[in-house]
Amino acid sequence: MPSSNRPSDATRTRLSPEDRHQQLLRVASDIIATDGVDNVRIPYVAAAAGVTRPVVYKFFPNRHELIKGVLEDFREDFATRTPDILNTDDDTDIASIARAFIDAACDTIEARGSGGWQILRSAGHDQEISAISREFRGQLVRPWLVPLRELTGVDDAEASALADMFLTGAGEILQRWIEGEFSRQQVATLLGRIILAVLNEFTE
Repeated sequence: MPSSNRPSDATRTRLSPEDRHQQLLRVASDIIATDGVDNVRIPYVAAAAGVTRPVVYKFFPNRHELIKGVLEDFREDFATRTPDILNTDDDTDIASIARAFIDAACDTIEARGSGGWQILRSAGHDQEISAISREFRGQLVRPWLVPLRELTGVDDAEASALADMFLTGAGEILQRWIEGEFSRQQVATLLGRIILAVLNEFTE
C-alpha cells in the first residue's frame, strides 16, 4: 500500500500544458521516492496531483510511459548541469569530475525529486526502462575513463569497472543525503576519500 506521506494536497489549478506535464512528472517522482515504482498508478498520480485520470492519460497513455518519463526527465536535467563533463572527450581531473557529479546529482534531485535517481539505482524488470538506465549510467561512467587510465595504468575494461564502482559508492552516499543523514559537503568528502583510497592502491 502507498504510504500516507504522499503529495496529495495539490489543488485543481489550471496550468499550461508544459507546467502540467512537469507537475505530473514531479508527483510520480515523489511517489517513487516515498512508496516505490510499483505504486506509480494513474489513479494515485491523478489524486496526488489534484486532477482527473483523463488529464494524466492526456500526457501519459500508461504507467510505463510515466515511469519512463520520470527517468528521462531526470537524465535530461542532469545533463544540462554537466555539459563540460558529460559531453567532452578532453582530459578532466578526477576531483573535477567527482565535484561536478555530486553538484549535478544534488541539484537535479532537488529540482526533479529523487524518483529518477531511484529508478537509475534499481534493477527493474522493464527492458526499455532498464536500457535507458544503462545508457544513462554509461554517460556517467565515460568522463572517468581517461583520467583513470592515465593515473592507474589500467586498461579500458578495468577503468570502466573502477568508474562504475565510484558511481555505486557515490549512489550509496547520495542516498544518505536524500534521507537527510549527510550534508552535501559530507557527500563530497566521503566520495573523495573513496576515490583517493582506491587510487592509492594503484599508484603507490
